[in-house]
Amino acid sequence: MHDAAHETETRKTLPGVARATRDVSSETSPTFQPSELVVVGTGIQVFSQATLATQGALRGADVVIFAVTNAWAARWIRDLNPRARSFDYPRDGRPRREIYRTMVSEIVEALRGNRRVCAAFYGSAALFTFPAHEAVRQARAQGFRARMLPGVSSLDCLFADLGVDPGEGGCQIFEATDFLVKKHALNCRAHLVLFQLAMVGNHGTYQANDETTIRSGLLSLTAWLRESYPADHAVVIYEAATAVFDEPRAESIPLGSLPNARVSEVSSLYVPPIGSSAWGVPRAELGPMATPVSLVSTARTKPDSILFPA
Repeated sequence: MHDAAHETETRKTLPGVARATRDVSSETSPTFQPSELVVVGTGIQVFSQATLATQGALRGADVVIFAVTNAWAARWIRDLNPRARSFDYPRDGRPRREIYRTMVSEIVEALRGNRRVCAAFYGSAALFTFPAHEAVRQARAQGFRARMLPGVSSLDCLFADLGVDPGEGGCQIFEATDFLVKKHALNCRAHLVLFQLAMVGNHGTYQANDETTIRSGLLSLTAWLRESYPADHAVVIYEAATAVFDEPRAESIPLGSLPNARVSEVSSLYVPPIGSSAWGVPRAELGPMATPVSLVSTARTKPDSILFPA
């Protein structure tokens, strides 16, 4: 899950955005029941990827609490519902699981008093967003109505931008730390996507200047991937575009170069199946890389538990 937007106000306007959101028919809005929770995802490109159902849920709620990545998205949500407020996401060194549990408590507490609550998260609330799923579980356990609406995730953007059809050969999807700690067995003939690339081994919040932790995590991740893939296997560092006319980042590098790659808190790693030539790396960039190893990893899963998905 990504950080809540900075609460900086801006005087700029986005042409057509306010008009477009007001023109959405009320028929697209979910019908709320008293004391009901609706959890939504705003999409990666908030203005163009937030579904009509999501917009209706935001507009019709008595309480809106959100976690988005930029001030534009926060402004757009407040245009839909002036009562909306942002979750706190402190960067003071506390564990992410503590921050997430606080979010869940805030959501469930808001349901009391016969109120309609909408919790909004960046991307899809269903993908790697622990507070979204846990809030629905706890609300239902306490007798409240609770549901989650589908949204456009960074995984959807990755499939579209990289031309990947997960139905061709299958697709394995992991949070990077979970993948490393649990030593998941791999099918190297299938697609592999790893999220939270810059957060491997980090139990706190993302710190861009913490190069030691980031490089250590990437080194450990690369070593484990090298048990199944050759060092010259082309992988892709991916970051979805956050605006319609922006370009996504899709940087193809040899796996052996991953420890020194530039990554951020929104970076994911796409590992094509062995034998795929769609993301080849020029031979001049490979250097003295190792030769291929076995196609299937048979390592046993460690019993270690993993930190909550970020």
